[in-house]
Amino acid sequence: MYDFRVKIWAVTVILSLTCAALSNSKEVSAIKSMDILPYKEAVNGFRETVDAEVSEYILSSDSDYLAIVISKNRQAALVFTLGTDALRLVKDELRNVPVVYTFVLNADSVIGAGRSNITGIDMNIPPEEQFNALLQVVPSARRIGVIYEPSKSQSAVNEAEAAAGKLGVHLISRKVKTGAEAINAINQLEGTVDALWMLPDTTAITPESVEYMLLFSFKNRIPLIGISEKYVKNGALFALTFDSEDMGRQAGEIATRILMGEDASNITIPKPRKLRLSINLNTAEKLGLNIPEKVVGKAAKVFR
Repeated sequence: MYDFRVKIWAVTVILSLTCAALSNSKEVSAIKSMDILPYKEAVNGFRETVDAEVSEYILSSDSDYLAIVISKNRQAALVFTLGTDALRLVKDELRNVPVVYTFVLNADSVIGAGRSNITGIDMNIPPEEQFNALLQVVPSARRIGVIYEPSKSQSAVNEAEAAAGKLGVHLISRKVKTGAEAINAINQLEGTVDALWMLPDTTAITPESVEYMLLFSFKNRIPLIGISEKYVKNGALFALTFDSEDMGRQAGEIATRILMGEDASNITIPKPRKLRLSINLNTAEKLGLNIPEKVVGKAAKVFR
């Protein structure tokens, strides 16, 4: 009988502590711009890392639903956003709630100046990493072509030129003002480059220009460096991307620091710490390239 009473007492204490922990836990929300696998993976990584209850929302075109999302998060301890649309939704509506963003290119242009409650992860893969990968895949490449719109991507091109110089390669760039100029800019690179690099520039990169880049790559038998696994699947030779789940963990670590009292404005915005290489061996064969087995072995995704 004594043992039985001890067990009952222990269970009661555990239940009481659990209820107390749940009632005292901080409310955190994950707001996704859409319901896609990379976002799901990132939320999983975030949940693994942050010590809080995480409510999940997916944006829709329903204005009443968006109003409910905002209303429910005005008292949140922190909001984790995934994608540009989610960040745009909360940046003005939740000025007193800490926000950690992911999956946003050129976040400064979305956030604007003077926002001390917002921090996140820089989604731009360092060009030095991408050019290093190119030299492992195609050691003979020495001239890398890129098209871009200066007002959006000049700083990225400057960084890429410095990275290329360190590696003994040369970046050959062509500026465009509109998406309509992209095809002509790509044609100007013919005969002058050994590889083509897709820079995530929303003016230069359109469905039409991407299709033409792929045609240009095959016609001239030069590799195209993609900006995501999707483009590799469609014919780019390779891409370096980030590990979505690990990036969620990284965001969770930032969120934990904020929940423990650190000011979001004092947190340096990091780059994704874990990168994934994807390679298209069908494309390599069409280009007459023999990818070293040690490189293929490192790839997280291989299209054959």
